[in-house]
Amino acid sequence: MDPAIIRREEAVDLEKHGVRMRIYTGSAEGAPAGVVYQETESGHAEEFCHEKSAFVYYIIEGEGVFVIGGVEHSVRGGDVVVVPPGNSIYFRGRLRQVLVTVPPWEECFERHIRDVAV
Repeated sequence: MDPAIIRREEAVDLEKHGVRMRIYTGSAEGAPAGVVYQETESGHAEEFCHEKSAFVYYIIEGEGVFVIGGVEHSVRGGDVVVVPPGNSIYFRGRLRQVLVTVPPWEECFERHIRDVAV
């Protein structure tokens, strides 16, 4: 695979379950990881599980709580959260963060568990 530069104008913006996202994976076919910039005022209002990808969050700023496998973990700017595949996850709080998924996220491997109040 050749190195890839994904420009801002190539990224896809969307909002899902209370999280604004900028997805930087569209043009990087075959890339070993996916990258998503995220902002939320209250959290991710869906508990979900991804069976294939590890999720690595770098918290740029803010404070919140990640709920992983039913266990709450307080986080703040500068922290890194690593969620191995197969674990349920959602988060609460006002956060700006970068998410790296390894391998890149694929919808067919994500399972909705429940909607949550954040």
